[in-house]
Amino acid sequence: MEQQSKDVVTSASTAPQEPLLRNRQGFSTLMISLGFGAISSGILNVADDLVAIYALGASATQIGILNAAGSLTFLFFAIPAGMFLDRVNRIKVMIVAQCAAGLAIFSVPICWALGVLSYPQLVAVSFLGGIAGMLWSMGAGSTLPALVGKDLLSSAYARKETVETSIGIVAPGFAGLLIAVISAPFTLLVAAIANVLAALSLIFGLGKLSGPATEVSGASERLSFKQSFSEGWRFTLTKPLIRALIASSSVTNMGLAFGSALETIYFVKILGFSPQTIGLLISTVAVGGLLGSLVVPWLVGKLGEHKTLALSVLSLPLAVVLIPLAAMFPTAAVILVVGNAVLYNALMVSYNATAYGLLAGLTPNEMMGRQQGFRLVFTMGPVPLFGIIGGLTGDALGLQNATWIWVGITACAAVPLFSLLRSRRPVKTQS
Repeated sequence: MEQQSKDVVTSASTAPQEPLLRNRQGFSTLMISLGFGAISSGILNVADDLVAIYALGASATQIGILNAAGSLTFLFFAIPAGMFLDRVNRIKVMIVAQCAAGLAIFSVPICWALGVLSYPQLVAVSFLGGIAGMLWSMGAGSTLPALVGKDLLSSAYARKETVETSIGIVAPGFAGLLIAVISAPFTLLVAAIANVLAALSLIFGLGKLSGPATEVSGASERLSFKQSFSEGWRFTLTKPLIRALIASSSVTNMGLAFGSALETIYFVKILGFSPQTIGLLISTVAVGGLLGSLVVPWLVGKLGEHKTLALSVLSLPLAVVLIPLAAMFPTAAVILVVGNAVLYNALMVSYNATAYGLLAGLTPNEMMGRQQGFRLVFTMGPVPLFGIIGGLTGDALGLQNATWIWVGITACAAVPLFSLLRSRRPVKTQS
């Protein structure tokens, strides 16, 4: 699973604008819908792998394939999805995506109750959920600016992060408790219901909305797919700093995918954690992200973007190393894993905020959509492969040895940035 980019703003800049957001038609409804979506995601982060492990006895390799299935969508569909969303009613696409995800997830507990649940079905559900989730997140990101206007965009994105992060703290722990009471497969029922509620909130709140949030002007002036693809490709490959930033993000995500295939099964089989403990540990991921979003503005103000980026990427392996150390010091295992979750995700927010800030400064407005699409292809494209490699490595070398390889991959993320980190020249921004 890939960690998504954060728009970090100071409270001083957002506080005066908060009351105005409530007056923007559809904004509150979108936040409610995003909240239901975050509930579903938080539950799935815990229950999905546990269904495979407990209900089907999945191996590390199978967990890697399961996680990879949901990420394949970025490799094949990110660029076409961005172009598609520029040509249709984005809100309707979001509604269909959430309904489709809910139906796919709903099939798992039903088939489990009937005794016909299979591993291929879980993989298919993960793949379909990945497509729906990509359309949902890209649709929300495209709709929000049209709803609130450019004058309130920073405040709106800050509110969005607050909603999703706050729910991300609570939902995994709630999922762990549900798993203990009603089992992992039936916990997915709650996730499916949350998807449907997200869709219904859009139907009743934004279904009849018209204007820029649902329509795209200038259709006749758009480039063809071939022309748009070629320009985006050339722009991404001919800018050395963009290449370096995207390459570093790609390596970071490779390490994250490799580790994600190992993490849950490592917690269960090596550390002996219960589902409730795993759910609570995953909740600390959101805590780390929240802490990171609070610290980043101060770090950038003190150190600047280049040094903050360097500090973040060089510190990431120090956070990952806490995972293999947890098995070496079992009495402190929970503390070490919590430390990993908080520190790693705080650093990821810091890393993403500065990297994407630099990317935005290098990219003209008319190229932002295509740059984002190509960035997703390059940064998320390797995720499925490394998810499978992580699972295979865990089965072949043992989970403990594989976690040390995870540390090594994460350390390599700094390599593409060496030239950038040595440079003291300011980055030229594009209008």
